Amino acid sequence: MTKLSISGAFALAAVSIFATAAQAVTWTSLPGAPDPGPAPGQTMLVSFDAPLPTGYALSGNYGIVSGSSSAAATPATDASKYLYVSSSLGNGIAELTTPNLKSVSFYWGSVDRYNFVDVLGAGGATLLTLAGSALPVANGNQFISSTNRRVSFDAGAGEVITGLRFRSTGVAFELDSLAGAAVPEPASWMLMIAGFGMIGAAARRRTKSTLVHVSA
Repeated sequence: MTKLSISGAFALAAVSIFATAAQAVTWTSLPGAPDPGPAPGQTMLVSFDAPLPTGYALSGNYGIVSGSSSAAATPATDASKYLYVSSSLGNGIAELTTPNLKSVSFYWGSVDRYNFVDVLGAGGATLLTLAGSALPVANGNQFISSTNRRVSFDAGAGEVITGLRFRSTGVAFELDSLAGAAVPEPASWMLMIAGFGMIGAAARRRTKSTLVHVSA
């Protein structure tokens, strides 16, 4: 069945949140066409319009196309390239590995119930699986903006995100414009800790100075 591209105005925010102590990953989603854009603190990482950046790799069965076709519908309102995964392409599974990230998001086009994304952690362990059916509108409708969503994942304390696995048991899973926030380098953490220590020391000196009493 041929799908048509979406056009529509930006929709007001609708947020879904999921978290468990065991998985320590939260997710939020924001509807809209065009793309609402990366979450606060995130920068664009992968657009599929150019070779993948250093440290990123795609594997599995997937297509990278522009526009709509009988297999996929563009998740954007322009002619940019996007990734799609389909049961008609091998096993309908593709995996994107990334450097260590604290958060990651992507623009999910025409969400369907047969779409799934696995958030991967250290060693490739699955931290969270999100099904398209968990989103407010997951019927693949190409004529309403709410079936296009920016979905964002945030790693909890002690966790890192090392990739995403996209799965489709139906016609297609379309996505574009992956963004994220990197895990701070150890040197950055040391600078932050040193900064906090200097602030604390300065505060202690000020406290002591107010306690000094001079008698004539």
